[in-house]
Amino acid sequence: MGSRLYVDTKKDDSRFERVGRGQFGLKRRAQQHDIARRVEEINDSTRHALRKRLHEIPADRFEALIGELLIAVGFSESSVQVTNFSNDGGIDVRGVLNAGDVTAVNAAVQVKRWKRNVQTNVVRELRGSLTTHEQGIIITTSDYSTGAKAEANAVGKAPISLVNGTELIELLVKHSIGINKEPHTVVTLDEEWWSEANGNSPAVLGLEAVVEEEVQVTNPVRIPSFPLLVRAINAPDVLGLMLNLQGQMEFNNTRYDSPSAAGKDASGWKSCNGWRYWQYQDPESKEWWLINELRA
Repeated sequence: MGSRLYVDTKKDDSRFERVGRGQFGLKRRAQQHDIARRVEEINDSTRHALRKRLHEIPADRFEALIGELLIAVGFSESSVQVTNFSNDGGIDVRGVLNAGDVTAVNAAVQVKRWKRNVQTNVVRELRGSLTTHEQGIIITTSDYSTGAKAEANAVGKAPISLVNGTELIELLVKHSIGINKEPHTVVTLDEEWWSEANGNSPAVLGLEAVVEEEVQVTNPVRIPSFPLLVRAINAPDVLGLMLNLQGQMEFNNTRYDSPSAAGKDASGWKSCNGWRYWQYQDPESKEWWLINELRA
């Protein structure tokens, strides 16, 4: 059985993966909860609807919305001035951005409610309209051509900041402009707590089944000196240090009070029984053993 599983894991469409010497398991499913997935679907739908509404509202209301957004991101409310919306070829909004009460940046904003990409000439025209010590910003519901991006950051010229449609949507969402945010509380089981309580369930590794081709011999009772080099049982290149018998760990330059806490960070899983996630290397034999053996 072990040999057949080993061969199967070499296939691209295999349902199994190796998780240790002589150990195999079903590949972990995506852990995204149905509720979280549904929330993300709703949020994506809202973003899509928001983009559509931006193209539907009157031009003067759209430019007023941009003015409201500028105030939300830090522009002085008294300084934001929306120009006559009929002059869409010129500057649409002017204002002063307060940078941490250290300095003030005068900004001229060009708004382009387009579906086609903004081209290089728009960037040049805005730069030509700037007054002395004025920063240019273009905000569009679409995106920018490669040439426009290069022109905006051209060396030796006044820089022009570019905000595309996706970034505009995210700013509106972040600052709750034209949308509502509804918090909800979802109660779930603390799998890490229950995994520690159950002790030796293989499910704590995110596996639905484990098949062993041979029985691993128990490590002789001998407590090596600390710190010990440790590795993840399903990812041998993920390394850390076990600092003492109480389970304090060091991983990725961060110290953890338990193997489970370090395991959650290393694996990215919502729960992890660290005593069965980490293996330590015996300094003398160079063999690898579950750190759970040290608690025997």
